[in-house]
Amino acid sequence: MRILFTNNTFDHPAGTELSATDAISRLVRRGHEPVAFSRQLGEVAERIRSLGVTVVDDFGDLPDDWVPEIIHGQHFWETSLAALRYPGSPVLSFCRGATPWQEAPCLAPNVAGYVAVDEDCRDRLVNREGIAPEKVTIVLNGVDQDRFPPRTPLPERPATALVFSNYAREDNYFAVIREACAAEGIECQAIGGGMGNAVSDPGPILGAADLVFAKGKAALEALVTGCGVIVCDEPGIGDIVTPENLDSLRRRSFGYSCMRDPITVETVRARLRDWHRESVAEAAAMARAEASLDRTVDHLEALYEKTTAAWSQAPTPAPEAFSLWASGFFSSATHAFKLGRELQEWSRLRERRESITNPSALTAELHRLLSDHRQIDARIGKLEARLAARDERISDLKERLRLSKEELEKAKKSRGWLGFRRK
Repeated sequence: MRILFTNNTFDHPAGTELSATDAISRLVRRGHEPVAFSRQLGEVAERIRSLGVTVVDDFGDLPDDWVPEIIHGQHFWETSLAALRYPGSPVLSFCRGATPWQEAPCLAPNVAGYVAVDEDCRDRLVNREGIAPEKVTIVLNGVDQDRFPPRTPLPERPATALVFSNYAREDNYFAVIREACAAEGIECQAIGGGMGNAVSDPGPILGAADLVFAKGKAALEALVTGCGVIVCDEPGIGDIVTPENLDSLRRRSFGYSCMRDPITVETVRARLRDWHRESVAEAAAMARAEASLDRTVDHLEALYEKTTAAWSQAPTPAPEAFSLWASGFFSSATHAFKLGRELQEWSRLRERRESITNPSALTAELHRLLSDHRQIDARIGKLEARLAARDERISDLKERLRLSKEELEKAKKSRGWLGFRRK
């Protein structure tokens, strides 16, 4: 099946980027033909390309005859662009966050259904965005267990702890957790973008930690590795994961709604004292058995098949429906677009002013302009090549049409108008 994935970025490794990458890798193994689209590409895009998958930031870079059978749409802006480009393809609009603006649902006429990754996202879609409950399916996150092999058995008491988050920094909640861990005789470290040490393959690092403070997919990855997990991130701290609360926490993606208490030395120490080796080890084993990436992709495949089958029997959305939706879509985005352009112009003006007194800044600006020029030249070259190919195709079609007309004239001369051969 031809599947178009969209995402806010395929740049730095983060939650939705890596979730899409994991799903794409499994779908390739199963014989599908995924393609990935985002306007911002980088490290994650290269990882996806290494799987033999096409990644583009411009739909014009795809062949004219390539049309997705289904659009796996993550993030409403990119999903909406894909829906406009391929109006005949059904869209599954995914919601992976209960609060970020990027996770708002796409409302294009060719949206065939909505997918929430947890109960909080479903609540957003139904109760805040007005999506009909019967149109929303929950598909829980899974983990690529090939990348997260099980660690050695846990000790009686944790000796090492890891704060696994892109939001942890030396000057925020990480310092509080580290102080609390030190008071309990536990060595604590942190990895993530805020610490300047984000890693694309955290499996080996997780395997060396007894206890992990994390949220979302990071918490699930730590669990399937066999670590004890305390749900925690900058907004607050939740419970240590046990067999009793695992299902409830997973159905909320170990997210913000699970973090009910402020992060203080006292609350962190209280959670550390909740450690019971047998309990946390059992929770980790349950997660590994239930939260595999293969199981998640099984659900996705079934949903793709169900959606495309229903779409093939449904009436095609009218062009007027797309016009009406697109008008509202771009009208609602006008203020944000103008504000963004104004901020961009202000930033450029400030950089130019600085470059007058800063030769190195001026040099950097010149290099940027040269790079932009090269990119524009490359894009023009691509467009010229596509136009030349299209012109050649048109010429070929004209020649075939001319020959067909000649054959038709010959046939008319040799046969009567009713098709009888003249005598």
